[in-house]
Amino acid sequence: MKFLITAVFIFTILCNGILVQDTFAKDRTVTNPLGDSTATNPPGDTTTTRPPPKSVTLESPLDSNISSIPKFFQAIIDILLVFAIPFIVFFIIYAGFLYVTARGNVETISKAHKALLYALIGGVLILGANVLLDVITGTVTDITG
Repeated sequence: MKFLITAVFIFTILCNGILVQDTFAKDRTVTNPLGDSTATNPPGDTTTTRPPPKSVTLESPLDSNISSIPKFFQAIIDILLVFAIPFIVFFIIYAGFLYVTARGNVETISKAHKALLYALIGGVLILGANVLLDVITGTVTDITG
């Protein structure tokens, strides 16, 4: 277990380091803190000056896309799926790791069975949430006419 946690931690650090390097290598523009309309490069940089960055606006996803309660619940389920699927995969891998390291130990094999069972039940419930929402929405629509 400690090896798995260490490997995930090292992988995360390496990926973050690569992303940070890639980000700084692509964009070297520094916005003037005084609010002037010119953007300059850091001192000592010999590259050409780039135009000022464009303003960015953030739009709320709840304003235009969600107009009813079923659409609201669909948005919540979509957000949960983004976070739940990696957890499901992680626990299936964890159960496999327990199986491999059990070496015939009955307690560890039992723990692996439970971990795999709970991961699969959770996965079915999370992935079945869309079906359940569709069934409930269809039933309510039929009742209300």
